[in-house]
Amino acid sequence: MTQRSLFWLVLALLAQASALVSPSARAELVSPWSEDKFETKARLIAGQMGGKSIAAVEITLTDGWKTYWRFPGDAGGVPPMFDWAKSANVARVKVLYPAPKRLTGPDGDSLGYKGTVVFPVLVEASDPSQPVSLKLALDYGICREVCVPVETALNLDIPAGDATPLPPQVAAALDHVPHAGDAQKPGDPKLISALVKLDGPAPSITLDVELPGGTANADAYVESPAGYYIPLPKAGSAKQLGPDRVRFEIDLTGAVDPADIKGKTATVTLVSEKGLSEATFVLE
Repeated sequence: MTQRSLFWLVLALLAQASALVSPSARAELVSPWSEDKFETKARLIAGQMGGKSIAAVEITLTDGWKTYWRFPGDAGGVPPMFDWAKSANVARVKVLYPAPKRLTGPDGDSLGYKGTVVFPVLVEASDPSQPVSLKLALDYGICREVCVPVETALNLDIPAGDATPLPPQVAAALDHVPHAGDAQKPGDPKLISALVKLDGPAPSITLDVELPGGTANADAYVESPAGYYIPLPKAGSAKQLGPDRVRFEIDLTGAVDPADIKGKTATVTLVSEKGLSEATFVLE
């Protein structure tokens, strides 16, 4: 083999090896882990998708611990609080929430996460030609036999024109954010109707949901505005209306004063084994 042939062979082998390396292995934009005494840890990560910067807050919990969604559920809990006020060159930051799991415990059902959760963060720079400095004051609750608050500070600088590929865990988290409106996919649950009864001795909400991907393990979580509490449907209580349709009933008796929520808009997150969606309806 000539030296020239050997050169091109080595070059081809290097190209093949490079192709086998994932984008996240070739480049990484992350902050150091911040750990607490319960060995829970958090960090910021970031990358590019479609020419836009997407960051994320990654929280890893030790076995047996859980943390909470933006609405903790019937058993209560502390939702995560994200304070970006000290960030620089940031016009807008929006945290996205992957759909939670219903977690059953001795005090009732909560909504949250175990293991690792990644919250994608959409970042818009005030001046795209300059670096972005993300500074996050993060407060969140973790719970096992006892529940404790966690406070930490995380910092990450994103260079102007950064081309770091989107980390795979962020891409996976984006796939678990419920789809709303025109972003809904063919297999996502669809809210067909919402019947709200706020007058009388038995106020309630009845949701009819179509599930093109199948009704197994379907669930619904309703959030009201201004922090008013709406209970979860009872676990496993969905009524089968057909091969691809179920009905969720929520008893509001004693949970909230109907006058407080009347006329307000509620958000419902619908989950199934095949899809995730989000819709709104008026409480009237």
